Amino acid sequence: MRRTICKYLYWVCVLVALIICKQVESCSSTNVTVEKVTPAYGLSEGPHWDHRIQKLYFVDINNQYIRRLDTATGVVTNAYIANGTVGVVIPVDDSTDELVAGVGKNLVLVTWNGESDQSEVPTKVLCSLDSAQSKTRINDGKVDSSGRFWLGTMGLEVNGQAPPNQGTLYRVDDTRKPEVEISPVSISNGLAWNIEDDTFYYIDSPTRKVVAYDYNPNTGEISNKRIVFDLDDTDLTGLPDGMTIDTQGNLWIALFGGHHVIQVNPKTKKVIRKIKIPAENVTSVTFGGPLLDILYVTTSGFNLTAKQLQETPDAGAVFAVKGLEVRGILSNSFVMMN
Repeated sequence: MRRTICKYLYWVCVLVALIICKQVESCSSTNVTVEKVTPAYGLSEGPHWDHRIQKLYFVDINNQYIRRLDTATGVVTNAYIANGTVGVVIPVDDSTDELVAGVGKNLVLVTWNGESDQSEVPTKVLCSLDSAQSKTRINDGKVDSSGRFWLGTMGLEVNGQAPPNQGTLYRVDDTRKPEVEISPVSISNGLAWNIEDDTFYYIDSPTRKVVAYDYNPNTGEISNKRIVFDLDDTDLTGLPDGMTIDTQGNLWIALFGGHHVIQVNPKTKKVIRKIKIPAENVTSVTFGGPLLDILYVTTSGFNLTAKQLQETPDAGAVFAVKGLEVRGILSNSFVMMN
């Protein structure tokens, strides 16, 4: 009930701000801009806008950092996680200093208020994904409207390539018992739910496809798989990576190896527009800002050639795309019972 009331009040505030914005001529813009808002790191991924505190969380996978950007000041604070690669991070609902992160193959509770850099933070394993013998790691994930964490795994890369069909997409609720949703997958990546909360979108990157499922928000069940976008039907390069959705139901997809973020209509299966990003390996996207009208884009500066580094020196940074004239949907926090 508290989550519902908070979301209702937030959208009331957004609506009031939009009404005011329409009365100010400067609020209307047809120019799309791409601005670098953080330093270049390694493999930046998993952006999550925490509307409660108006800050952006993201991870630096191989360097094992959770990072938080204060968009008002430009300050980035960092927490080093010693336990393994960090694939995704989400705040805990009704908490100011707790996060859940995909660390190695484990879902881990991290205690960090984000106010200062920390080289050592308290962690607690909540559950493990995949078998102890599997050579996999958690890659990406999001929380649904009921506070359940959907997160997937992938095989560990060898010479820059992930072995096929080693991963699984799981759903974890407050009982902390992982439920298998989709298996096998190769590189579990982008996830999104529409504003009506009846459709779930998912990306297994090497397939170059976005699939949709009918979604039951009460039970978390998915069914009726179908393809809603196929990158092979375009002339675009790269693999679909992280993904988000706007209030109009259009998908925003990062293209790893493709230099772009694309907006896709899943009903027509067509690309609506392309946004060029100053990095070849675009990893993920999310909407943020007070009106959820800024698209934050993470990129990778990991494992690049000398030529790539010269051509894209800002690879690994987070970028803010403004002037899109669309808005995103509130991101959810993980509900964890004590």
